[in-house]
Amino acid sequence: MFKQHDSRRAPTWDQSDPARAARLHGDTDLDRETYTRAGFQPVECRACGTCASVRKNSEKHTSIQWTAGSDRACPVLTDWRAGGERPQGEDTCPRMLASIRYAFAEGLIALADGVDPADTDHMVNPLYVPE
Repeated sequence: MFKQHDSRRAPTWDQSDPARAARLHGDTDLDRETYTRAGFQPVECRACGTCASVRKNSEKHTSIQWTAGSDRACPVLTDWRAGGERPQGEDTCPRMLASIRYAFAEGLIALADGVDPADTDHMVNPLYVPE
């Protein structure tokens, strides 16, 4: 069990420095928006119609978020969960990946813009206090 001022425990500043705690919570909200919502576009699977949110960070780097249980609607993922054969190295539905490649090639989705942190100070370690 940790003591209140145990050095192994990360400080919270909630009571000792409310202004700093508010800045940290704001940074957390900005991180959540930047990395989990900004730049995502809907893509519908051309095989089954299941929809996922997709962000193309570059031509080779794609982030996929299965929205509100849509992964349960994908027949390929459902088969894999039920014990169906999963090809070596596959971590998501190859039909959805093909649909994303198609959408990008046809200009239906674009490379994400503005998904980097809003300012240069944002990525500085918020726990760092200059001496």
